[in-house]
Amino acid sequence: MLELLFQLSVGFSIALSGVLIPGPLLAFISIKTLDSGPKTGTLAATGHIIVELGILSLVTFGLGSLLKNEIFTQAIGTFGGLLLLGLGPIIILKSRDTPKSTQDIAGKKLSPLIGGILFSTIFNPSVTLWWMTVGLATLMGAINESGVIGGIFWIIGHFSADMGWFSAVSFSVNRGKKIIGGAFYKGLLIACGFTLLIFGIIFTANYLPNLLF
Repeated sequence: MLELLFQLSVGFSIALSGVLIPGPLLAFISIKTLDSGPKTGTLAATGHIIVELGILSLVTFGLGSLLKNEIFTQAIGTFGGLLLLGLGPIIILKSRDTPKSTQDIAGKKLSPLIGGILFSTIFNPSVTLWWMTVGLATLMGAINESGVIGGIFWIIGHFSADMGWFSAVSFSVNRGKKIIGGAFYKGLLIACGFTLLIFGIIFTANYLPNLLF
């Protein structure tokens, strides 16, 4: 049992080391919380987990080679980067509006669950790449050391970190919104807009040249 708990803690810590790094999903949860409240993080984390389960299913059924295909990953990376290059500046520009308009740009038309899925796929190709490198390597290590049950405990630990962190972020943003007010809205939107823009530049610069040449 101690060995299984160890794999649980390993899965948790490995996932936490990834989600603590600011990225597109974190930015989406932060701005969407302004509109949908503290439940946003939990719902978005659920969408994120659905994507991760999908990746694991593809690998299980032998389609992992597609996810490792260089052209495929470069195309996904370029597409996601270009989308973020457009989305980031839009959010920054909208931060000049009133708090009511700010809530509109937070994404009323995009549910937290769907946003969690989109910002773990086409808006954030690094999720798939992380799973095909760090994720699968450490998961296979858990299975080799503790069997399939150990792998399951590793996955449970991983998902617990995703759910716990993003839920905590959403709760904190919602509390800050109530305490600070309109200035908090605008400052948060500007920070999140620049986050998306920076990741758009990184993704595009990393993947587009290889795709073209």
